[in-house]
Amino acid sequence: MISDIGPLSLDLAICVAIGGMLASFISARRQSLVWLRVARWSIGGIAALFTIASAALLIAFLNNQFQFEAVLAYSERALPAGYKLAAFWAGQEGSLLLWAWMLGILCFIAVIGLRRQTGTDHAITVGTLAAICGFFAVLLVFAADPFKIVDGPVALDGRGLNPMLQDPGMIIHPPLLFLGYAGFTIPFAIMVGVLVARRTDNHWLALIRRWLLVSWFFLTAGIVIGAWWAYIELGWGGYWAWDPVENASLLPWLTATALIHSIMVQQHRGMFKIWNASLIALTFLLCIFGTYLTRSGVIESVHAFNASQLGTFFLIFLILSSVFSFGLIVWRRKDLRPEHKLEGLISREGAFLLGNVLLVTMMLTTLVGTIFPILSGIVMTDPVTVGQPFYNIIVAPMGLLLVALMAVGPVLAFGREAALKIARNLRIPAIASLIVTGLVGFFITTNGWALLCTAICVLGTSAVIVNFVTTVASRRRSTGEGFLAASIRLIDKDHRRYGGQLAHLGVMMLVIGIVGSSLFDSERVFKLQAGQTVAFSGRTLTLISLEERRDVNFTAVEATITLTEANGKVFTLRPQRRFYDTWNDQPNSEVAILSSWKEDVYVSLAGWEDRGTVTAIQVRLNPLVPWIWFGGIVMGAGCLFSLAPRLLPQALRVKRTQSVDSARTEAVQPATCSTTLQTESSS
Repeated sequence: MISDIGPLSLDLAICVAIGGMLASFISARRQSLVWLRVARWSIGGIAALFTIASAALLIAFLNNQFQFEAVLAYSERALPAGYKLAAFWAGQEGSLLLWAWMLGILCFIAVIGLRRQTGTDHAITVGTLAAICGFFAVLLVFAADPFKIVDGPVALDGRGLNPMLQDPGMIIHPPLLFLGYAGFTIPFAIMVGVLVARRTDNHWLALIRRWLLVSWFFLTAGIVIGAWWAYIELGWGGYWAWDPVENASLLPWLTATALIHSIMVQQHRGMFKIWNASLIALTFLLCIFGTYLTRSGVIESVHAFNASQLGTFFLIFLILSSVFSFGLIVWRRKDLRPEHKLEGLISREGAFLLGNVLLVTMMLTTLVGTIFPILSGIVMTDPVTVGQPFYNIIVAPMGLLLVALMAVGPVLAFGREAALKIARNLRIPAIASLIVTGLVGFFITTNGWALLCTAICVLGTSAVIVNFVTTVASRRRSTGEGFLAASIRLIDKDHRRYGGQLAHLGVMMLVIGIVGSSLFDSERVFKLQAGQTVAFSGRTLTLISLEERRDVNFTAVEATITLTEANGKVFTLRPQRRFYDTWNDQPNSEVAILSSWKEDVYVSLAGWEDRGTVTAIQVRLNPLVPWIWFGGIVMGAGCLFSLAPRLLPQALRVKRTQSVDSARTEAVQPATCSTTLQTESSS
């Protein structure tokens, strides 16, 4: 049954996508609302068909139907249900189906949200969405069939999920990334419609802003959770290795971050139009490019899939999309001329331009480093791989410069007089930065990079605080409100501004975590017998036992360790080495982590000797790593807050304004009457 429903749904999705493209073209040519409705409903049909296909494959995984190659390769009977869900997107075929399904759902949501839009631009937008959905349907039918049947007799059990993927992070991380990738399709399609229709207004930017922020949120969450998953699961103590597949998700994140900022300049000043159109196209294309890197086999990575013909499909689609996108931008370049010229680099628009240049330069540098093995393989016998030092030397300083630029952002304004305000508004933040940096240098560390990071982050944080306090004080003077009421109403009045500042604070927290953990980490390996105690970084660790225990689909060798802090608090840690039933050749490390606001104690079971009488324990101290995860949460919260509607009811705000005006009138009237009486008396 499933073997019929799934493939049939994908075949029909191709037909419906072609029909939607044709209907959109006819609607654009004839300005027909009837054909436009047909095109819109085709997107709903594609979403429904992708949903049916996804449900069919999920049922196959949950019911252990090993006649399907995907189920046989990534699942087993003993696999917990949550990881059977992860097995759905663990392979090439299932992950593409997940992406296609999310793309179909998001496109349908977009079409519903744009249902009041008509005209050529909207018809072209719907047609573009149908074309991209159709491409994924073609992939699933001709290059990566998730319902492929096994040749020969059906096996009684499957290979099982890779041990590294049997972690809650694997359940969350890929769907979030795919939601981000799929979401960036919507702004791209809207831009294509706008350029084809030769719209010269900026109102369409409001249509894509929410999609940009939502997609950026999902991609950011996916990247942060992926780093957290690598940190707790791979056992090496790090969270980012500049792996090509990690970089593949970072590339569109960098351009999307640049776009979110520069689009504000176009909305306010009518500038950066060509730049923004190029960033929209580039972000979408980089999502496709990252998938090409992951699935083509042209690079080696622990995260990449094996080589397949999918790479050819993606490469052709990438080339055609690139030629079409940038050809369209060049064709419509006269319609993208700026409405104002840049009046000075020391202004908000100048800062956004410089920030965009930094972000795009970081993207290009990361891109070159990622594909350098391919480039070097063209001219050399042995390809050369670029390692972490390359990125740390080149990309990291640009990132710190970007944070420094972000630190002065709250005091910048649009226009030519923005430079006059900077010195006055940065006095208090600069003093705070100097004081805190001096204290850190005197009491904690003299490391130059650490002091520079401290100075920048304190400057940025205090600039946000001072700007907020002065704005609240100004509001209190004009309205007579209390500090709390003025603060709440001020924040509620401009979610976009304060959500962005909250996200910037999250970035600074993340930078603090990265710099602290990179510069001041330490590591030791101890060989202990049961009952033996060792000292490490002001703590003592005691090995209690080394035992074997059985779980659903693996056997674990577990060390029980007590860690005593300097203040006498005792904690129990249990790192493991797991041997999965179907992956005996690949033991997996499960680390134990003791976290506090300032550091992680990271303990892993490195091995054992003499039948377990001697146990090797690897202990790492990772300062400030929790700030990375806290920073990611704050960044996401800031993004969501900037998307949220105003919380106070409109009626309450109007009533409050009227009451303030009434109070002002009553306060003025007695003075006026008194003056009149005095005049009459003197006369």
